[in-house]
Amino acid sequence: MIRKNERGITLIALVVTIIVLIILATVSINMVAGENGLIKKAQQSKDAYEESSKREEEGLDSMEEEYDYLMELRKLPQGPTGKPLVEGLTEIQKRTVKAEDKYGKEVTVPKGFKVKPECGTDVNGGIVIEDEDGNQFVWVPCTEEQYKKHNYVTQKVNDKSSIVADTGNDSWKTYKYRQYTDWTEEVDINVNKESVKNNGGFYIGRYEAGVPSNASFYVGKDTETKTYEKDNKKNVTQENGTDLKPVSKSGNQCWNYISQVNAKVVSENMYKNEGESNEYGVRSQLVDGIAWDVVMNWITNEDGKKSMITDSTNYGNYLNNTNKKGYGLNAIYTKNNDIWTTGQYNYGEFNLGGEPNVKLIELATGSVSNFMLKNIYDMAGNMYEWTTETGYHSTTKTSTNTGTKFAVRRGGGFGYDGLWQPLSDRHGLDPVNSSSFTWGFRVVLYIN
Repeated sequence: MIRKNERGITLIALVVTIIVLIILATVSINMVAGENGLIKKAQQSKDAYEESSKREEEGLDSMEEEYDYLMELRKLPQGPTGKPLVEGLTEIQKRTVKAEDKYGKEVTVPKGFKVKPECGTDVNGGIVIEDEDGNQFVWVPCTEEQYKKHNYVTQKVNDKSSIVADTGNDSWKTYKYRQYTDWTEEVDINVNKESVKNNGGFYIGRYEAGVPSNASFYVGKDTETKTYEKDNKKNVTQENGTDLKPVSKSGNQCWNYISQVNAKVVSENMYKNEGESNEYGVRSQLVDGIAWDVVMNWITNEDGKKSMITDSTNYGNYLNNTNKKGYGLNAIYTKNNDIWTTGQYNYGEFNLGGEPNVKLIELATGSVSNFMLKNIYDMAGNMYEWTTETGYHSTTKTSTNTGTKFAVRRGGGFGYDGLWQPLSDRHGLDPVNSSSFTWGFRVVLYIN
């Protein structure tokens, strides 16, 4: 009996030993080949090492590329304080560069652009930059303190009255819906101001926004007469699923018949900020009211230019500009049963008043050198230009947040008078969804 019990105990012990060995083997296998085993950890360590080596190699390549780029900049002519002179930045920039003119005044040239020294090399005269597609913008030097709106002080508070000038020394003009405090800028002004602070200014389109060549309503630059109906086909942001992007080029068809809402969208389309993959170092947007006022102050802060604040007749394409003969253009609009004809034309006499046909002439962008100030064309006249400034207003002089939403347009148009709609004019009577053949827009750039 004792031997039988001993054999039973020995069998049980054997079974227990086998189970323990199986458990130990399982644990060992998991430690070596399991999810957190030695083999897995070894592979992870290998991958981590390779990734670290790759990042280190990329870092060294980046440092080498940065060094080479800085060395290239040092080869350029240097300004008074050691930064590259603007006339040396004639290649498309791979980095945003701080440069300066011969007087030591700074300009920030964003990546994706080059300087056009043939247009001028003096910051105060307007430095012109150009992207790879030929779109041009002008540098507006500005400090954080200077980046602010003009404070209108009108003689009348009746918003149903006509154009009124300030009572101050500048006498800026404004038309309807002037005194409300609920006008807002539909852009992040704090972000714009930070960009101005960091970069010393911003860029404004050298030309009024033009129709892109891939749009169905682009009429081209030839002399063939073409027609299109007065409808909403220009008041779009996309065609065939593709975003439309305005151009800022000379001799181009202005983009009119577009609402403030859509002008804002297409302006932002021009240089969409896509993070690190963005090939340009800027954000594009519809010109804001602050930028307009800053540019206006900069343009008129010269001897002989102050008067254009209240009368811009001789500085733009207006009905009452009598010095018209010989100005060339490639687009006119002659009213005839709501069909607008475009073609090659030179200025002639206007048939005004009760005549059946009123000849209103739209200049192609940048057509007249006399209408260029600080290298910027047609801020006075040609196209009334939408801004990002909007508000809800009523005819009872009470502010509301409902009802009609209005947007401000600036600068007068080719169907208007340069005395009553000068560069300073702030016109706040038009709904954001309205459009007209004399209304266009302009793009501004803020450096990232």
